[in-house]
Amino acid sequence: MRRRFGWWVLVLALIAATSLAVACGDDDDDDTSADDDIGDDDDDTDDDTECRGAVCDEDDDDTTIDGVDFSNDPPTNPYLAGDIWPMSHRNPYCQGSSPYPGPTSDDGLHASFLTGTPASITMTTGLQDESGDAPLWGSTLNEVYLIDASEQPMVELSVIRKPKGVSNPIGGAYTLADADGFFFVPRNNRLYAYRNNPAGNPYRKIVLAGIYTLPGDSDEESIIGLNMTYDGFLVYATDRGRIGVVSRDFSDEQVFQLSDEDEEMSNSIAVDENGGVYVVTSKFMHRVQWTGEELTQDTAAGAWSAAYETGPEDRPPGRLGVGSGSTPSLMGIGDQDKFVVITDGQILMHLVLFWRDEIPEDWEPIAPGKDRRIAAEVPITFGDPEAEISSSEQSVLVRGYDAVVVSNYYGRFALPSYFAALVSNFPLWAPYGVEKFSWNPTTRTLEQAWVNADISCPNAIPTMSEGSGLFYCIGQRDAEWTLEAIDWETGASAFHHLLGPDIKYNSYYAGTQVGPHDNIVTGTFLGTLDFR
Repeated sequence: MRRRFGWWVLVLALIAATSLAVACGDDDDDDTSADDDIGDDDDDTDDDTECRGAVCDEDDDDTTIDGVDFSNDPPTNPYLAGDIWPMSHRNPYCQGSSPYPGPTSDDGLHASFLTGTPASITMTTGLQDESGDAPLWGSTLNEVYLIDASEQPMVELSVIRKPKGVSNPIGGAYTLADADGFFFVPRNNRLYAYRNNPAGNPYRKIVLAGIYTLPGDSDEESIIGLNMTYDGFLVYATDRGRIGVVSRDFSDEQVFQLSDEDEEMSNSIAVDENGGVYVVTSKFMHRVQWTGEELTQDTAAGAWSAAYETGPEDRPPGRLGVGSGSTPSLMGIGDQDKFVVITDGQILMHLVLFWRDEIPEDWEPIAPGKDRRIAAEVPITFGDPEAEISSSEQSVLVRGYDAVVVSNYYGRFALPSYFAALVSNFPLWAPYGVEKFSWNPTTRTLEQAWVNADISCPNAIPTMSEGSGLFYCIGQRDAEWTLEAIDWETGASAFHHLLGPDIKYNSYYAGTQVGPHDNIVTGTFLGTLDFR
């Protein structure tokens, strides 16, 4: 490991700086006054939306558009900014996978790095122009910024300061861009709408267009999860168990309290085209139903709740909240079996599938005392049959009937979670293991497909490209950060690209994303990376 002592000094300094930023935020909020009304939700969004994915091909067997196969994609939400990566986890199903091709070799691959402020967890593609290019929105602890990533090197176009103070660091991690050019970012008990300018030109100053504040006594409450319903409303979840639907101009809202249970939330939410809103808490997996007029937990409307194994109250090392550490991912489209997929909170973590819609009439509980809605509960061992502990803090990567998890277990001597990620490339803490599971619709069982125990993805949310047949993550080898690529079918390493030990390359829980130029884009602790 090179320059080990020097990097320890930098790590400790950045830990202190980050802690101060989280506690104090930005004192300069001169740029945060709303510039204009957000606009009209009655825009003719659908008229200008090019068909993408299953929703546009219900009467057409050809799901390949411009050479990209969308047959495994969920229905396209026409109110989002295209289909490249318009929101955290890419689509309302929160699958984190893409039909677009990524890089297939390290030969000629170049990494472009754009320096930023801590920490760029989410990158979101905005509206595409006629050539297919789209600006990249970024959100850090203290800033919202816009990048021209049409070619390397990337160029920062504009930046705006966020309001001061952060009560919950997770509360700004999940963002989305809509089809009208707005970028939505939660912070504390508010939701902020930004746009690059009223004319829609991506090369001009970012303005704050509107602010939505949670109703009631919400000063100590934070918006955590954010998604978009298929009828064009923003849907959010708070750390206090409230679910809300609000129009994108913030003029109309519906707010719903999940239950009287003391349930914590530390993940985002998934949405399907039938109004299902999928929320995992520290105690239950919920489907809350959006009827188009109200949120309800009425089972007659399709809602349900199911208990899962949430584990101990004391979080194991590497986990950011109690219970599940994963945003729910939705599996299954069309006539396929349909599930909600999470990792649970047990010490030896399990991959859990819940029947998303009606439970098959002949389905029996998988074990005595288990909720009948659970379709599978399989231990995650990362190839160690003697494993007694495992941990993954990432949303489960889903494509078709396949699901992949990565290890985030930082060992017996792990630091507190937010600090552990900063040093997760060092040998004492670096986790190893990538494991793939597949649902067998014939036997109706979840089976291990492969495991690669030699690959380390210390803290990044992974992705996969169906166009390239590869899994990608920001990894590490001998304490140096890398881009790792694994064959999706076999689990064998395909290639890796070496970056170096610098902390600026640390993914720090960021999502690895497939871009529009056969490229990979990701936020890092101190900026943005682009591989092409």
